[in-house]
Amino acid sequence: MVKVSGLMPQLPLYESNLKGNYAFIPENVYQVGCKTNRKWIGGFVDALALPGSRIDNSEVLIELRRRSLAGESCIIMAEHYSNFDFPVLFRFIERNEKLGPEIAESLLPIRGMKLSETLPSIAVFSRSYDTIIIYPSKTLDSITDPKKIAAVRKKSVRINHAAMREMIFRKRNGRIIVVFPSGTRYRPWDPSSKKGVREIGSYVKTFDNIVFMGINGNLLPVNRSGDMSQDELTRDLMILTCSDIVNGRHYRAKMKTLMPEGENLKNYLVNQVMLELEKIHNRVEPIRMEEKCLLNS
Repeated sequence: MVKVSGLMPQLPLYESNLKGNYAFIPENVYQVGCKTNRKWIGGFVDALALPGSRIDNSEVLIELRRRSLAGESCIIMAEHYSNFDFPVLFRFIERNEKLGPEIAESLLPIRGMKLSETLPSIAVFSRSYDTIIIYPSKTLDSITDPKKIAAVRKKSVRINHAAMREMIFRKRNGRIIVVFPSGTRYRPWDPSSKKGVREIGSYVKTFDNIVFMGINGNLLPVNRSGDMSQDELTRDLMILTCSDIVNGRHYRAKMKTLMPEGENLKNYLVNQVMLELEKIHNRVEPIRMEEKCLLNS
């Protein structure tokens, strides 16, 4: 296995390909990626993903794209296990004969500012894809100093309002939004990392079409130290699984009827979304492990 930090000698070349403005300001929440770097990252995905890696029920992405081009708002809500989750999704779609680069390029992930303010070894990966930057609520929740949180909240409100306006524009003009409802990568030693962020309730309310996506397998497991540069690239069998397309308004209305009395609807929606993802994951994992055992036999 190779640590992300082990790629440092190659990074100057790929950093030089990044010509965009990466300032974390309201006027710059939409950031354009780099196709040259995406090919390089795609090569990593190709080398690490074991034979049999795939997207199951991928046909729904063709229909999702058709609806996005017709002016309907479309979103993929995916599990989150590593900083390679989006590159894997992008590459698998790009190389799928029935899907292809046009659908891959329509994806627009929502990314927290942490990946924009971290080590070059991480920023090169995250900045190589078109993205919208937000200030995640989980970041605010981790601040305890009253003076600091007041200043950060003021900045975050401006950033997030600008990001919301940008997302509304992009989703109405053919882009498929991708969001990770946990807001952070799952860490088995920290159960709270699998809780959904409160913003997800608003996404359910405002999107016409939702696809829930399970991610089974991990090419870049999280290092327990929390240092992203110490994450290690590893080979694995990757299975991404799409749900059927869900109507956002109908889903919200259904959850409202199922919600226990006295429960907050937004919180309930967040929890239900996480349950949807967990159901997919738990159904697919035994299948994946069986296939992986066959590969190793």
